[in-house]
Order: sequence, then structure tokens, then C-alpha cells
Amino acid sequence: MTEDIASLKNEIASLKGKLVAQRREVARYRMMSSVFQSATQPIALVNANYQIISINPAFSTLTGYDANEIQYFPINGLIAHHKRDELWPAVQISLEQEGHWEGLLWNESKFGHIYRVETHIQNLHNDDLDTASFVFFFRDVTSEKETEEKLDRRSNYDLITDLPNWNLFLNRFINSLYTSGQSGTQTSLLFIGLDGFKVINDTLGHTIGDKLLQEVALRFSNALEHNVTVARFSGDQFTAVLPNIKDDEETRQAAEAILASLDRPFEIENEEIHISCSIGICTWPGDGDDVETLLRNADSAMHQAKEKGRNTYHFFTPDLDATAQAKRAIERDLRHAIKTFDEFHIVYQPIVDLETGQMKSAEALIRWHSAERGLVSPDQFIPLAERNHLILPIGEWVLETACREIKSWSEQSQTPFRVSINLSSRQFKEDNLPEVIKGVLDRTGFNPNQLSLEITETLMMENLDEALKMLHELKAMGVRLSIDDFGTGYSSLNYLKRFPLDTLKIDRMFVRDVTTNPEDAAVVAAILTMAHSMGLEVVGEGIETKDHNDFLFAKGCQLGQGYYFSRPLRIDEFNLFAERSEYEGIS
Repeated sequence: MTEDIASLKNEIASLKGKLVAQRREVARYRMMSSVFQSATQPIALVNANYQIISINPAFSTLTGYDANEIQYFPINGLIAHHKRDELWPAVQISLEQEGHWEGLLWNESKFGHIYRVETHIQNLHNDDLDTASFVFFFRDVTSEKETEEKLDRRSNYDLITDLPNWNLFLNRFINSLYTSGQSGTQTSLLFIGLDGFKVINDTLGHTIGDKLLQEVALRFSNALEHNVTVARFSGDQFTAVLPNIKDDEETRQAAEAILASLDRPFEIENEEIHISCSIGICTWPGDGDDVETLLRNADSAMHQAKEKGRNTYHFFTPDLDATAQAKRAIERDLRHAIKTFDEFHIVYQPIVDLETGQMKSAEALIRWHSAERGLVSPDQFIPLAERNHLILPIGEWVLETACREIKSWSEQSQTPFRVSINLSSRQFKEDNLPEVIKGVLDRTGFNPNQLSLEITETLMMENLDEALKMLHELKAMGVRLSIDDFGTGYSSLNYLKRFPLDTLKIDRMFVRDVTTNPEDAAVVAAILTMAHSMGLEVVGEGIETKDHNDFLFAKGCQLGQGYYFSRPLRIDEFNLFAERSEYEGIS
């Protein structure tokens, strides 16, 4: 009896323990259910057949499905149709082999909205189809990914043309070089520069210029194979990377396709625009061992194509590299020299009265006597200075030095004297040019009416409205204005009469053969007639013989400049020449 009572007590105690455990399990289940239901993170419980058996409200909010309509719905059916075959197999393999998976899925909501979710899946190792075998945790990262992609696109794609920019181009170029190295093929780099884009941009405006760049980019892309990377390098320059090239003929065909793509004119905002390009080509291996060298060599080849007449292509050659290196060396020395300007000086070529031989004014010209190179021709360093903006400090130095020297010379000789100074294209396009000139005149005390600024005809015509504005600003300061190299550009009276000019200079190319070539003689006579009708002073350039002098004088040209009278002289030599010419002053 005692034993039965003890056994009963033990059974009761065991039942109480089980009841307590069940209550705890119920409480735990309720707690887990509460957490599951109230969780802000979307959660789905999935059975061994990958069917959904339970979801929380956050999941319904994310997907648009409620619990009843998605019951036993295959979980992979949530993946967007166009991504399902790509994404789901890897997920399933990872769950079966490793028991978990983390990654990004592209899902589609009940209403057809594509969204991206960062997903974490855990295998619960339960084969009962009525209970959970997997738990899926989701986090909507659509907005984050779109922001990342926008930032990535901004850092890798050009904002105007939507082509790869420098960053992405460089990455793909390096990858192509690596692939070529592995496969034993070649990679060709095409450096493409548009011909005359700046004139179009300046005359028609930046809006049309940007649209033209977009259309050009589209034509380039359509002209080449899909595996070619076309990128916007900078400004009006593009690059194309041709991977896995077997021979030069493939590269040649690509270059010709690019040139042909610009044959048709562009129709932009009722403007018919014609434009061409010049292409420089280099190939790896062979034309450089690194990206920087290849880019430099392709750029050199592109400039050679421009010098050959534009609208063509040119393959890089070693002698081209030697020429380019020589130019870079001159540029390096030039940058060093303009820090002090100790190696520079001004020479003055007299401008004389053709009837009396008396000097009336002079043109100031810069000379560079390098300590390393000796006398460097202006034809060598001026174009480099133009291209690299060094012409701005050089031009200001020439202006100030000439004003100081001529002012000093005028005071000593008690003779007011006019000096002509060439304005480079880069100087003339700077908005602050009037301020620069005014600053020089203020610092030197030079009389503005003794300063004549020479601008080329072609430069004035590049952007007519801007040129007119600039010339009127300069004229209002009291300086004189001269059109240089007349006859080589537009030579239109309708345009010329709009400019506030004082002097016209006939280009030396017409003067050279004026006594032997009837066509040149007729051109000079016509220029003189036109200039006289407008009340302009005329200077004939390049006079080298007495015949030149006599012809121009007979046709009514008042002034002349050239080696027949004098070579360009330093200021001390110039003083002696002035004394000999018995200068009588400015009329």
C-alpha cells in the first residue's frame, strides 16, 4: 500500500512537471509567435518543399500578399521571373549543402513591382511538411541599391554622353590588356579628337554643343562591335578600346567605321552640322608597356592625324614618339623658363613709311634664348604655349615688357612711339583680357593710344558676337586695333566693317609674289581699295625687295614691314635704326 502511494505521488509529480514544461512551451510559443507577428522585418516560414506555411504582417506589407492567399505558395515564385533561373539554383544548393544562404534577391510583389531584398535563410532541418524547415528573413534594400547605382553611374559614366568616363575606361582598358596577355592577342587603343568642335560650340552655343556630343557618342557606339568600349575621355576627345585584335586590319576597319559614322550631317535644333574627327592608334604589345605610355602615344598619333589634314587616322610610330618627347622636353624647359623670364627678350621690327623710309612704329616679338638649347624658334614654343595655357603669362609679360621699354625709349628720345603686339587666340578668348591690359597700362604708365593690339582675322570670326564685344571693350580703353594676316581668312567687307579697327595688315603670303603672280597682285590691289574705302591704315608685311616696296606704294599702301627695311632688333639696336631713319613722329 505504501509503495502504491509513493508511486502515485511520483506519477503526480511527473505530471505536474510535464504540465509546467507544457505551460513553459506554450508561453515560449506564444512569445515567439508574438515576436514573429510584431517583427518589423518580413519573415516567412517555409516547409521542406520550399512552400510557404506562415508569414508575418511585415511580409504582407512588403509583398502585397495576405496569409491565406500565399499559403503553400512556392517561395521561389516570389523571385522576379527574369531573375529566377539565374538566382534560385544557387540558393537551393547552398541550403542543402551548407544549411544557410545570404545574398540579394530580385523579387516581384503581388502588383508587379520589382524590388530588391537582402535575404538571410536558415535551414531548420525539419522534414515535416506541416511545420517549418526553413526560415526566410528579408530586408527591402531597393532604395539603397538605387542610390548606390546612381552614385556608381555618376562616378563611372559621363553625364552628357552616358558613355564610360575616365574611371570605367581605365578599368576596362587594363582588363583588356590583361586578357590580351593571357590569350596572346592584341589590344588596340584609338584616341579620337573631333575636328573643329570648339568653333561649333562657341558659335552655336553649349546646348547644341552638348547635343552634338551625345549624337556623336551614339554614332561611335553603333559603328563598333559590342565588345568595344567607347568612352568620353574629356571635352571633345573620345577613346575606343578594341580587345582581342589579331592584326592591324581589324583596327583599320574600326577606325574607318568611326570616320564613316560622321559622314552624314547632324540635324540639331534646325541646324545642319558637319563635323569630322582625327584618330590616333596604338597597339599593345608593341607601342608601350603601360597605360600612361599607350595613352600618350595614341594622343601623339591623333595630333599627327590632325596635322595630316584631319578626318583621317594615323598609327603610332617610334619616330612620332621621338618628336613627341622632344616637344614635351621643350614644354618642360618652357615651364621652367617662364618662372623668371630671364631667358626671354623682346625684339622690335620697324614699320616704315613706304615713301620716305622713315620709321612710324614697330611690332614687338618675343625671343627665347634657352641656356640649354640656345635660341629656340617661336614656331617651336609658341604653339606649345598656346596648347598648354602658358601663353597667358607669356603674353602678359610681352605686353608689359614692350610697354616699359618703348615708354623708356620714347622718353629718352622725346618721341612718342607706337608699338604693335600680337594677341594670341588664347588671350583673346579670356574674359579678363581688358582687365589684364588695363593693369599693364596702369603699372607702366604707357599711353593707350601708343599701343596697337593685333588680332588675326580667323580668330575674330570664330565667335563673331563675342569678338565684337571684346574689341569694343578694348577700343573703349583707347588702344588701337589691327587685323593681322588679312586675306588668309574670311576677308569679307560685310564682316570687316563691323569691327572697330584702325589698321589692316596684308599677309606676307600675298606680298611675296606680288610682282610675279597676277592673282596675288589683284588680291593686294582689292584689299587696298577696300581698306581705303573704310579709312583704315594699311601695312604690307613681308617686304623683302625694292620691287615689293615700289608695287605696294604705287597701289596706295602707306606702311611696310619686312627684312627690306630691317630684321627684328633688340631695343639698343632699335634705337640706332630709329636715329638713322630720322623718325618724325606719329601723325
